[in-house]
Amino acid sequence: MNATAAARARIVVVGGGAVGLAFAAASGDEVRVLEGGPARPAADPDPYDIRVFALSEGTRSFLREIGAWRRMPADRIAAVTRMEIFGDDGRSRLDFAPPGGRPLAWIAEANRLSRAIEEAARDRGATISPGTRLRSIACGAGGAEAVLEDGTVAGADLLVGADGADSWVRGELGLACDAKRYPETAVVAHFRCERPSSGVARQWFRRDGILAWLPLPGDRMSIVWSARGALADELAALDPEALARRVRDAGGAALGDLALDSAVARFPLRLIRVPRIAVPGAVLIGDAAHGVHPLAGQGVNLGFQDARNLARALGARSPLERPGDLGLLRRHERARRADVDAMQLVTDRLEWLFGLDGSLAGAARNAGLRAVDSASWAKRLLAAHAMR
Repeated sequence: MNATAAARARIVVVGGGAVGLAFAAASGDEVRVLEGGPARPAADPDPYDIRVFALSEGTRSFLREIGAWRRMPADRIAAVTRMEIFGDDGRSRLDFAPPGGRPLAWIAEANRLSRAIEEAARDRGATISPGTRLRSIACGAGGAEAVLEDGTVAGADLLVGADGADSWVRGELGLACDAKRYPETAVVAHFRCERPSSGVARQWFRRDGILAWLPLPGDRMSIVWSARGALADELAALDPEALARRVRDAGGAALGDLALDSAVARFPLRLIRVPRIAVPGAVLIGDAAHGVHPLAGQGVNLGFQDARNLARALGARSPLERPGDLGLLRRHERARRADVDAMQLVTDRLEWLFGLDGSLAGAARNAGLRAVDSASWAKRLLAAHAMR
């Protein structure tokens, strides 16, 4: 089939996940989103999506700016008002909350979040093209071209790669990626609880991994167990009742008895560093640009701040600058670098620290938790950072 040209957009986004759609909604330019997956169903199923995100105050502010937050069903969102963290000695703990009872974060389902952002993006003029697979891309100072599977060529001044941790765009652009596989696998599931979580998120740093309990509305909660070694296989092989008991006991029965309320999913955990995220005519955002350990729950928030900052940088460009100019894209890259590097350093070192064996290592990290818990200024800083 001979190549034909599609209507040219100012910006083409490859990847129709939450972050790519959020950028499309935030951008003041004409945007076309190319998504390889199928169109979103007419309605989301009633059971809770197995994927949930902890959205920071900064992310909520961004979602409100683009008109997405008001589209999310309030009865499917849980506010996190307090964080409790436990060491592996049964005594050490750290808890903190922001002043005035303000939420630290909001737990939202991935499918309903993406739907709300997509609706906002369409309302703000973005074109969404699901079921669109790409054959190749070419980017340069003059702009970008994406050749679709059917031979159609989609041209733009800028191509934004938002196609996830295994980014095809990143590979096509030849951007280096340093990936490290963590020794844990994330085991994710939802449970009904004998007692409601009342907005408290809990995290246990255990010798066999890191276990997080995230509040969901009503009597539900979601877990992310970053399980070391063969533990992930062991947990996934348990029957529902045995798994519920295992999770209950690992959390000291903080919410009473549990009952499995979803499928059980597993996800590999990786640290992904991309030294350069921009070339003339193209830039990466979200998981395509970086990956962090989920122990701080900040991966998706980093992605949303990528989208927000890139949209602002493009909106503030001079009349002589095109969206794909490398100098403009490098300014965005530098603006995001410190935030991304800091989060990667903190989460990577915490994962290493709590993975150390031996009594001295255990005593040191548990003492660290107790020291932070006794310092009110340190807890205020933790709360402020979580809300960014």
